Amino acid sequence: MQAEDLFKTLNSGKIDPVYLFAGDSRFLMEEAWNRLLASILTKGGRSFNGERVNAREIEAGDVIERLATAPMFGGQRLLMVEDVQAWDKADRAAMEAFVQRILPSACLVMTVADRKNVEGLAKAVEARGKVVHFRSPSEKEAPRWLIERAKHQGKTLSHRATFLLLEMVGCDFNVLASEIDKICTFVGENDRIEDRDIRDAANSNRSFSAFEMLDHIKARQADRALVSLRSMVLFGELPLKILSTMAWQIRLVWQVKDAMRQGISDAELPKRVGAHPFAVRKAREQALRFSDAELYGAVEAIGRTDIAVKSTGISAELLLEELVLNLCSVP
Repeated sequence: MQAEDLFKTLNSGKIDPVYLFAGDSRFLMEEAWNRLLASILTKGGRSFNGERVNAREIEAGDVIERLATAPMFGGQRLLMVEDVQAWDKADRAAMEAFVQRILPSACLVMTVADRKNVEGLAKAVEARGKVVHFRSPSEKEAPRWLIERAKHQGKTLSHRATFLLLEMVGCDFNVLASEIDKICTFVGENDRIEDRDIRDAANSNRSFSAFEMLDHIKARQADRALVSLRSMVLFGELPLKILSTMAWQIRLVWQVKDAMRQGISDAELPKRVGAHPFAVRKAREQALRFSDAELYGAVEAIGRTDIAVKSTGISAELLLEELVLNLCSVP
């Protein structure tokens, strides 16, 4: 089975008890995992158990033990074991035997770079579930892939918009996926994406990167926050402009937070705070996550960094990275 066939099967609501994801496209494997999560989570009235582990850090016996009993409160237990080629012969043999008797309440996903490395396990999986091959799409397939991804999110991507996005971004599918997801969010309720939307979204990319960075800061994901920061630097943003964008963003979050306290409706928020609906949607999400104290602390830290950039000989980029790391470390 190819990845496209799996996506169609999941859209129909059919979930097998065991899968082996084989191939070189980690990105598509991640997409399939997310689709599985969504398929199980949308089944109303059922509890959910999901977990990811790596075969280098867990024995097959531990995986079997976790899946051998039905969840106490019903529902479906979903577990992914990555890189099962790392298991020794005994572990693989134990798993080959287990998948023949796996419970319907379980859904086991295993990943491997090459099926040839685990041929016995692949045959055992085929008897109870599906072996899915994930091949990275070719450059020629990129337009159709983009259109299908937008369609999955309820959007129609015009051909002109498709080729403009490819021209701007290139054919790195990880980057393309991130960009088309951002654009789908950017256009909001509009169900069609035109080339002008691509240009508008590109112009808003700096603000999005700042919002994205704040998401990572709140999650204490320093590595991802630094990637967002560096993307703005590579995009040509000056350090003081980045600081200004961060300060504007936090002020917007504060404004939205205050407006929400006053009972202002979502429809009225953009007009009330004087910002693009896209930016307001992101600010609203973050207003629910950040306390006033956290926002105040961030503003003070940005102010100190602004002074340091203007008055010391230390690299501005280094000071920005220090700011992000310090914000990520705040309890």
